Amino acid sequence: MIQASGIEIAFNGQQILKGVDLQVSSGEVVVILGPSGSGKTTLLRSLNFLESVDMGRLFFDDENYDLTNISQKEIASIRKRTSYVFQNYNLFVNKTALQNVTEGLIIARKMVKKDAEQIGMAALDKVGLSDKYDFYPSQLSGGQQQRVGIARAIATSPEVIYFDEPTSALDPELIGEVLEVMIQLAKEGMTMIIVTHEIGFAREVADRVVFMEGGQIVIEGSPEDIINQPKETRIQQFLSRIQNSTDNRYETLG
Repeated sequence: MIQASGIEIAFNGQQILKGVDLQVSSGEVVVILGPSGSGKTTLLRSLNFLESVDMGRLFFDDENYDLTNISQKEIASIRKRTSYVFQNYNLFVNKTALQNVTEGLIIARKMVKKDAEQIGMAALDKVGLSDKYDFYPSQLSGGQQQRVGIARAIATSPEVIYFDEPTSALDPELIGEVLEVMIQLAKEGMTMIIVTHEIGFAREVADRVVFMEGGQIVIEGSPEDIINQPKETRIQQFLSRIQNSTDNRYETLG
């Protein structure tokens, strides 16, 4: 479905991504792990054209794009097929939950307001916010705000959703409610690429785990190979530092 090939990005002379290749099939859940500064978020942002790419190509189904010479029309066409869930919600503070979900449908997709609101309410219902249509972000918890962000993402019926550390800005007790929504999306067959440190969640939901470091994909494989029984010392070290706390949070979902 999606294949990124040879993605290179440099900031101020520092190479952030070093020829990264990533392929994701339809219906697959791919979790990207790695230490801070490894290039995880930069890779995710580049796939949605939130970062400029110095070199690389993107294959989306049968379409082939040179990312160094892609038009705004082509970018808009791809973005209609994808959604992005941000780490810090990125909600309009002066708009209600429902308005945040419908804004893109009405403005970008020129949808009739009544139709957009029906879709928006259904999306908010899906993430457990049927009683929060008219609430503003300041009236919602962090977990609820992130669920509005997910509702906004699914309202456009995307073919793939990118999640950029969707729980990292949340208090520990609010993480579970967001993960539950993502687990349900995975069960429904949504194609997802997720940058996260939630190891227990990754073990349960991912079809494939990608480990990045130093702007490169070091290794990828099943959760069993990468998380449960990692053979590489570096991955063992990484997991040992974060696994206990994240597993404890994830287990509260049960």
